[in-house]
Amino acid sequence: MTGQYWRCWLLAAAVLVTGPVLADCRDLAPARPLPSAEDGQISLATFNLWRLRDARKDSSLDRPLSKAVYQARLEAVARYITRELRAPALLAVQEVESATVLKALSRAISTAGGPDYKVVLLEGHDPAGMDVGLLYRAPVTLGGHQALFGDDRFQRQPLFTRPPLQVEVRTPVAFDLVVVHLRSARDLNQKDWVAPKRRRQAAAIAGWAADQAGPVVVAGDFNSAPDSGRFSEPLEQFENGDLISAWSRLPEKERYSFRHQCRPQALDHIFFSPSLKQHVQRVAVSRGNAGRYDVLYDHDGTRVVSDHDVLGIYLKAGALAD
Repeated sequence: MTGQYWRCWLLAAAVLVTGPVLADCRDLAPARPLPSAEDGQISLATFNLWRLRDARKDSSLDRPLSKAVYQARLEAVARYITRELRAPALLAVQEVESATVLKALSRAISTAGGPDYKVVLLEGHDPAGMDVGLLYRAPVTLGGHQALFGDDRFQRQPLFTRPPLQVEVRTPVAFDLVVVHLRSARDLNQKDWVAPKRRRQAAAIAGWAADQAGPVVVAGDFNSAPDSGRFSEPLEQFENGDLISAWSRLPEKERYSFRHQCRPQALDHIFFSPSLKQHVQRVAVSRGNAGRYDVLYDHDGTRVVSDHDVLGIYLKAGALAD
């Protein structure tokens, strides 16, 4: 798929969803990587991979890449994770097509000089084939994993087309990690079922987290931002609970990971249990993706690799054993 094709399709979608045609925003912050984890720390980040898919058409809504673009995207994203994200020990990912694609990304990271990542991904119900997943590497070890609410229904449809992925992290810090990608706000003001479905999704995850005896981290693309009316409702389910937002550890001017019509929005979130409060030693957000639409579309996601920046936290290893 050429850059021109991608740009035409995505800009047409932007007109339908947001109104104005997307173009590079002005006065963007310069590119900035995530910091490396220090000795005795592990890093956990969340990253929307901008519809990372392969060259095979699997459904009527699938828009496969050409083989050349697919390979170029894998290599570009691999370099970005290795160099700009400093290869987090745990990387929660959204908008990836399959375990096969995620494993191909893992191999590309290793080829690019990065660490050997293992992957976890369970297929969901998204008609366009997008899923959530996890890349993890040493020193992290995992226990079991499952899709949460995979069989739950909402108005005769799956409650989650991309069911949350729950993973038991055992070492070097023990907690349950939940990777999420909530329903988008498309048609929020046109279809009366969209808002209640988004609220139901958020309430289900927040309720599950509240019921756990041990510490929990919820990370991913919430498609919800503070102080945005109905768009904020899913996020409010978490803000009204006991979980702590990683954004609260950053200055207000830094609290965004996306730009909607060039206005900064915090769509990507990491929430953690109060029992982890003293052990989250740092929070950081990358820069260089959000708002750079021209470069993203014109180069098929091989220079700028996503429309989201990346939020990360840094945990003291072995913290819960103290």
